[in-house]
Amino acid sequence: MRILIKMKIAVILFAFALPVFSGQFRAGVAKVDITPTIPTPLAGYGARQGEISRGVMDHIYSRALVLDDGETRAALVSNDILLILADLKDEIEKNVADLNLAGIMLSATHTHSGPGGYSDIPVVKIAVMGNYVPEYRKFLVDQISQCIREANANLKPAKFGSEIVQAPGYGRNRRHPEPEAPEDPGLGLIKITDLSGKPIAFLVNYAAHSTIFSERNLEISGDFAGAVERALEEKEPDAIAMFFPGSLGDQAPNCQMQEDDLACVNRLGNGLAEESWSRFSKIAITDQVKIGLYDEQVKMPEMQLRKGCWVGLKWLMTKAGKGLERETAEFMALEINDTLIYGVGAELAVEVGFHLKARHPDQKVMVFAQSNDWQGYLLTPAEYDFGGYEACMSLYGRDFAPYLEGQYQNLTSNPK
Repeated sequence: MRILIKMKIAVILFAFALPVFSGQFRAGVAKVDITPTIPTPLAGYGARQGEISRGVMDHIYSRALVLDDGETRAALVSNDILLILADLKDEIEKNVADLNLAGIMLSATHTHSGPGGYSDIPVVKIAVMGNYVPEYRKFLVDQISQCIREANANLKPAKFGSEIVQAPGYGRNRRHPEPEAPEDPGLGLIKITDLSGKPIAFLVNYAAHSTIFSERNLEISGDFAGAVERALEEKEPDAIAMFFPGSLGDQAPNCQMQEDDLACVNRLGNGLAEESWSRFSKIAITDQVKIGLYDEQVKMPEMQLRKGCWVGLKWLMTKAGKGLERETAEFMALEINDTLIYGVGAELAVEVGFHLKARHPDQKVMVFAQSNDWQGYLLTPAEYDFGGYEACMSLYGRDFAPYLEGQYQNLTSNPK
């Protein structure tokens, strides 16, 4: 009789354990080459005037990480390109709709030596992309879509860990001289491993532009961000490394006076990779993971260009920029245990990033800029009044930053 009772208790306990097992955290990764194989203009600088690339300095990639806690499955995708535009993301989402992902955070590393030609919006072509190359656009969409599919197919039981540490010296404020210049030395790190602890993904989040190579460079390169990814993958060849730019709107790479471009790429890229590597080994990991997704279409303010910008060409910029105007835009955040990731479709200045982080003091908050769309530069009202290039490239006016901060506060109070 006692044996029978024990067996019944064991069966009941097993039944209660089933939901826990079915909700086991899983992760899958993939990496595909997105380097152009056809003549393609380089993106990033209007001064290049759409000139065609003359070779490949280093290959560029799309890297995807799919996370699943048994209830929510979402993807983080890092791409070694200049920008993500909403129509690009929409096309990729349609391609992988059958995967039934709850959300995709599609990000660009913002290299200014990556391929252009993948947008047909007039002002984008004129300013940063060069002539539209439909063959490369199709290739890019297909490759990123394939990367997400492969990551989803590679799902396996996994562990998660994260940390934010300080790593000053890799970026500098390009709008103000020191010591007044605000900078964000925060280095956001996420580590994904299999159940044995073997790494399968490293995520690095840092606020610095990948603009070491100037408009004079005509070879495809991942620039500073690509160097970070490459260095980490050389240390752990079975894992992928994904770079996500932080609040980089006013942050340039911290190159030394008269330093050769390639030397600076290697110094900063390898240096930040070494700092990240030394910290990754100390991050505690767990297989008890809960994912929260916040994803809404938010009403946008009226598009308005700053007075005094573009001189007599404001009418042309307004007309040519219609393809960038949004009545609504996707606002997304991803919560993984005590880590909160904001996916912001803009080049936000560090002070705006500080404001977003301050709203959640009990969490590890990371800002992934250049995600899901491009809504121009994002400055505080005081910085907008200060002027400069970034203010002229702020598409939604002086008060867009406070508006965006409020919308994200509302968003993260309402999980999808």
